[in-house]
Amino acid sequence: MTTYDVLNEATIAATPAEIVVAVLEEAAGRSQWWEPSLRMRQRGDKPLPEIGAVVDITVSGGGRLGGSAHFVARVTDFDPDRRLVLEYFDGDFRGTEEWTLNPVDAGHTRIATRWMTDPQGAVRLLARFVDVPGSYSKVMQEGFRAIERFTATRRGESLPRPSGRGASAVCAFPGTRASLPGRRGAGWSRP
Repeated sequence: MTTYDVLNEATIAATPAEIVVAVLEEAAGRSQWWEPSLRMRQRGDKPLPEIGAVVDITVSGGGRLGGSAHFVARVTDFDPDRRLVLEYFDGDFRGTEEWTLNPVDAGHTRIATRWMTDPQGAVRLLARFVDVPGSYSKVMQEGFRAIERFTATRRGESLPRPSGRGASAVCAFPGTRASLPGRRGAGWSRP
């Protein structure tokens, strides 16, 4: 069985509260800061980050084989000011994704996502030819930079040139596991 366990981290110029607002705005369809790489839209009346809220996610392919991946996630755990856990229960992937936020200083946050999934259907076959963990990491790193731009624009600031400060990705390919150090942080409260 193909299993992915991928960790992406970065220190970004945004507070935990600003990151939460950015993600909630994107999921509600009130912004498109992550497009065209990723599009997410809330399904139903229950908004993120409430337990049981459902979101449709489409990741646009830009790799060798192009295409898109579609999956549906449900909020399974929400720890105000700390973390959000999504369960992928339908579509091209099954598994979980955990987001954690850890403030570094008054204007910077260490953001981490851990994606633990199994490809389904045709994606399972394509996974033999496509670097799925690498593609996921590219989308997440683009998203981290997009959060910085979105929050800077909302504050009415121009964003300084990226410094490459602390961005990293750890990919565990099938048959291996990546470790995720324990995290405690702030974020994921409602704006």
